[in-house]
Amino acid sequence: MNRHNPARPALRAILIGCVLLLFLPGPSAAPAMEQESVEADGVAAIQSSNLAQARDLALSLALRSALEKVIAASAPPDVLAGRKPVLNEKIYPSTERYIVRFRILREAEQDGAYAVKIAATVDAAGLKEDLRRHGVLAGKADAVRGGEHRFVLALRGTFASHHDYLAFRDLVSGIPGVQNVSPVSIAPDLSEWRLQSSESAPAIARELSKRRFKGTTLRIVQSDAEAIVATFNSKGGFRD
Repeated sequence: MNRHNPARPALRAILIGCVLLLFLPGPSAAPAMEQESVEADGVAAIQSSNLAQARDLALSLALRSALEKVIAASAPPDVLAGRKPVLNEKIYPSTERYIVRFRILREAEQDGAYAVKIAATVDAAGLKEDLRRHGVLAGKADAVRGGEHRFVLALRGTFASHHDYLAFRDLVSGIPGVQNVSPVSIAPDLSEWRLQSSESAPAIARELSKRRFKGTTLRIVQSDAEAIVATFNSKGGFRD
């Protein structure tokens, strides 16, 4: 009997988002962001003959391993060792946020375990920005340098169509101060976007709250320096 795996919804979100991102236009009106491509492995034991659960866990571990490789190339081992609690609390729980796309190179059941090898593209620019913000990397975060702010917009709700996706992206891109809008992950009930702006996240949140999309006002649930959480309740474009 398959047991519920709490990690599977997040993993499915990554899978759905990565498939959709293959068919979506790139970031709106902005220069290319720094990305790094790496290969990584994940292995998970098969518990109670639950092959699907083991595969999901192996894939999650492979994605985290890909992130760890990019982080390892960004700072000396002694620095990372000293900041391990910060990485465990602030970075690794949001691994999927930094994965732009991935593909499975190889997977197989072997010796009571499931092994997966992937090729992943990591949002290195966003990752390094967050590492600076949390004091893992030296230097100030871009959010306080040169009047540039980088933060995440998390949107609760479902796009009814590809047209809605494009329309929402253009809506955000049209807000004064927004310089870049990049999709990070797109799942049935949640999408995440990385924004680059000359204005702070709270300022952009205020502007978003004034906008209407398909006749519905965007409701801001949360806003701080690092993220905006918003939701739609619209029959035309989104559903909660």
